[in-house]
Amino acid sequence: MRIICRECGGKARIGSRENMSVEYAKLYCQCLDPHCGHSFVMNLSYSHALRPSAASVDQLIFDRLRELPISRQRQLFDQLSSLPG
Repeated sequence: MRIICRECGGKARIGSRENMSVEYAKLYCQCLDPHCGHSFVMNLSYSHALRPSAASVDQLIFDRLRELPISRQRQLFDQLSSLPG
């Protein structure tokens, strides 16, 4: 991740990070330009997913299957076993 100093436009580095939650952190930054030396805090937050995690999709399918009656589960598994490949 590239951090830019808003005072001089130069590169800055993250000196430390304070995790406030799984989705939000405070980044403590320092400008690398010795003539500027600006120190500042930036906020890093989760926005949204572009593609769901494969693990969560698998768990969702498993949970849905478990909620079905046994007879419907057997029908679905029979249909899956008849698929080519």
